[in-house]
Amino acid sequence: MSADPTKRKARRVTVYSALIGTFWALTQWQPWEFDWFPRDGLPYSPVDPKILTGTPRIVVVTAHPDDSEFYIGASATILHRQGAIMHHIVVTDGDKGYYPFEEADENRATRRAEQDKASGTWGAKPVYLSFPDGRLRNTSEVREAIWKEIQAFKPDFVLSFDGLFPPRMSHQDHRRSGDAVEDVLKEKGWEGWLMRFSTGSPNFVIDISDTWETKKDLLAIHKSQFYGDRLEGIINLVESRAERDGEKIGAAYGEGFRCEKL
Repeated sequence: MSADPTKRKARRVTVYSALIGTFWALTQWQPWEFDWFPRDGLPYSPVDPKILTGTPRIVVVTAHPDDSEFYIGASATILHRQGAIMHHIVVTDGDKGYYPFEEADENRATRRAEQDKASGTWGAKPVYLSFPDGRLRNTSEVREAIWKEIQAFKPDFVLSFDGLFPPRMSHQDHRRSGDAVEDVLKEKGWEGWLMRFSTGSPNFVIDISDTWETKKDLLAIHKSQFYGDRLEGIINLVESRAERDGEKIGAAYGEGFRCEKL
């Protein structure tokens, strides 16, 4: 005797609902975002923010420990060597406490120590705002915490993630921290250059050809994240991006920024 069609339909609805619910929960739990229909990048139209002249005051805002070395470690080194006064704001601790089988306190301590060492090589002492890793949102609390540090330092330049033209697949914390920085600078009427890194639409590139080996050494400081074959793979990934940006200015390696005078 065949099952009641109504019951079969109800079971199918239950199963499909469970699958859809599970998929939705996973997309909310994991921290990565993928743009199925990314914004078209802007044409390359170079500007010169004059960041490589004088002794500017520069704030670097990143979402996690290791972001600065991954995306702009060579540029930060060049700026420090030429006399720039550097400050580093890390919005989360990189604790990843919401992942199973990980010790948040241990991760936090280890990654802070690594970032302290890495930032110290380019003249900064990191400030950790301690928002949750992987769950960052562009809230008034986040914006005000970032603004408090920026206002106290009084920078000429702010370097942060590009929330508008990010890589097609990127960490949501990167995007949200970039959005928060841009929003609060505009809300507060800050005047200076906003330079967005990890961008698909650079209009300024720093030649890092002579600092490439230093960038690799900086990545290696983050031993908890990059080690063995993983470090080699990360270096290869970063190198391909540096080659792409370098091509825009005829250099072997570059680090690109989308710059805007606010």
